[in-house]
Amino acid sequence: MAKKKTEKANPQLKPLIEKLKAYAREHQADVWKEVARRLEAPSNNYAKVNLSRLNRYTNSGDVVIIPGKVLGAGSIDHPISVSALNFSANARLKLLAASGTVMTIDEILDRSPKGSNVKIIR
Repeated sequence: MAKKKTEKANPQLKPLIEKLKAYAREHQADVWKEVARRLEAPSNNYAKVNLSRLNRYTNSGDVVIIPGKVLGAGSIDHPISVSALNFSANARLKLLAASGTVMTIDEILDRSPKGSNVKIIR
């Protein structure tokens, strides 16, 4: 039985996935290839990461990408740069209050095209 191919409902997602793949090829950056692979999966499989997990697995100054949504449960006590597909309002406020940076996946691609020192957290 053949696997059913479906289109993403979010119209911005397809160009983002293509951009991630292009950056992976152009800059030999496997991190972008992995993020694209995760975003191609069904949306109910996207990462949902709480701030408490970010606080536990990051250090001050880390650059993190989440192929999914950042949720506001917990707290964060050090500044980090976080890129994700989506942020809850509470998570965004808490990250900014900790002197962190919140950015889209497009913005992190432009800031770090080679993906150096970027951690994927799921």
